[in-house]
Amino acid sequence: MKSHLKGAFAALGLLSVAGGAQAAIFQIDFTTAGAFSGTAPSQPTDPNAIFATATFDDHNSSGSVTLTMNVFNNLSAGAYVNDWYFNVDSAPLSGITFVSGAAAQTIQNGTDAFKADGTGGNFDFAFHFPTNAPGELAQGHTSIYTLTGTGITADSFNAVSVSAPPNAGNGGYVSALHVQGYGNSVWIGTDGGPPSNEIPEPATLALLGLGLLGIAATRRQKR
Repeated sequence: MKSHLKGAFAALGLLSVAGGAQAAIFQIDFTTAGAFSGTAPSQPTDPNAIFATATFDDHNSSGSVTLTMNVFNNLSAGAYVNDWYFNVDSAPLSGITFVSGAAAQTIQNGTDAFKADGTGGNFDFAFHFPTNAPGELAQGHTSIYTLTGTGITADSFNAVSVSAPPNAGNGGYVSALHVQGYGNSVWIGTDGGPPSNEIPEPATLALLGLGLLGIAATRRQKR
């Protein structure tokens, strides 16, 4: 009886360790329904269809986060993201490092310092991409950066812009982007985001599997 319990507790111990190692992912989705200045593109035709995402992944490591900016193929032909603005709850970031994909032409990094057009408010950091090919953040393109800062995680970027004169009382966007290249121009923002998703790291999944095997073994021994 004691050997059975020992095996079961060992398995549960592995499960407990596994539960503590999780990476957080915070994703921001963009649709043309979030337009706050300018003329939205004709594609996607559904204003609630997601045409771009910004994903923050902390890889279970405080102080370093990977930001992946994606533009999907459903955006109007010729359109591209020119500017992309974000917030962080412990601004300014200590570092913004290019990894791969389309590289920004210039990067701004501060605290409530960079204003999106119209009523977007002030943001903490921004990427400004080239306006002509090659180099545009256009259909099917991705831009990846590593963000560093004391204690930051994916959840740190679920923060909102602040009001910016002369539009006092505006702001409140988690992120905003500027789309152009389709004959018009539009600024699109998101009003908020849900808590990040916690996903197990590969090592965590391995420990979880071992824990389940241990429980199964104790059941077989009891039989």
